[in-house]
Amino acid sequence: MKLVTLNIWGGRAFSDLEAFFDTYKDVDIWCFQEVFHNHTLSFGNEEIEGLKRNHNLFAEIAASLPDHRGVFTQCFENTYGNAIFYRSSLSILGHGEQLVAKGDMRTNLEKDSHDHDRKAQWAEIGINDKEIAVINTHLTHRPEGKQDSEKRIQQSNSLLYLLSFFEKPLILAGDFNLLPNTESIGLIENAGYKNLIKEFNIESTRTSYYKKPLRFADYIFVSKEIEVNDFKVLPEEVSDHSALLVDFDIK
Repeated sequence: MKLVTLNIWGGRAFSDLEAFFDTYKDVDIWCFQEVFHNHTLSFGNEEIEGLKRNHNLFAEIAASLPDHRGVFTQCFENTYGNAIFYRSSLSILGHGEQLVAKGDMRTNLEKDSHDHDRKAQWAEIGINDKEIAVINTHLTHRPEGKQDSEKRIQQSNSLLYLLSFFEKPLILAGDFNLLPNTESIGLIENAGYKNLIKEFNIESTRTSYYKKPLRFADYIFVSKEIEVNDFKVLPEEVSDHSALLVDFDIK
């Protein structure tokens, strides 16, 4: 089985994404962050380096992955959030969401400090005669950059509380906006989840679109029941984030 996580950057590089999806058509489960779904509002940076975000990105992804089905979790105004796409031959046993950090975009008008709600999207998926829980998340990046803060410690604890309900093999993936040596990441590791970024000595999860110096944001964690066959940062630049791929079996 293969799973990919990708902060899809609002679909700004969608012309490259179509070829990317074709290259990795054997991927079974996709976890996306920064997905727009029937977007009509104006917020954030509409255009970056001449690349405009895709207002109907969820539908465009669905069209590019015809052998998959998608579920969307909104994090702001029903138009922006996370999405999990899973191969149609798999069984979806349940899915939902959990708030892990409350946003203030409706009350804080300072664009450099306000934030939307941060959520963990989850799906229980049947794979042959086994089951797996997949948790897809996009955590805060404001106002402390990639370092620890009280809010970020709270996020990690909220995630761990959610994970404790799943008594089955588990993969936690997404854009954590954190450096590897933070306490916020350590809390997840100390709870028994293997950090594949550290296990495979990954040095960056950002592409050349990203101009800032701190090159970490994205992670995949697995529970002890997940046997990792391979893990890598994919070379294609289809976002300011790199896509992460894990090839795995369930013990």
